[in-house]
Amino acid sequence: MNTPSHQQNLQYAQVDVGQVDDVFQVTADTAGITVTGVCPRCDGGTSTTFPLGIAGTKGLFPWSKDKVPSLAEQVALKATETFFCECGFAHSGQPENTLFEGCGAQWKFKP
Repeated sequence: MNTPSHQQNLQYAQVDVGQVDDVFQVTADTAGITVTGVCPRCDGGTSTTFPLGIAGTKGLFPWSKDKVPSLAEQVALKATETFFCECGFAHSGQPENTLFEGCGAQWKFKP
């Protein structure tokens, strides 16, 4: 399977590309869960890390820092989160105050 080239000349735009096929890789360790794949809009490599909750706070991810999140927790994360392009390339027109350096795409995974 050939991976398309990163479309670096694509203008930045906040675009909801909807639900996409889940062809992303998931890795988990005691620091959190990382979801890695190819942006469905610009075809750039993208990786998002969800850190574990901070001790003493409610935290978005209340997993214990002493254990690797379970497969069920990893699957639940991918099923509920909205993902954003984090290809690391500042696409033309990207506002200075964006949280992610990428093309502006966002998506969820198909169930």
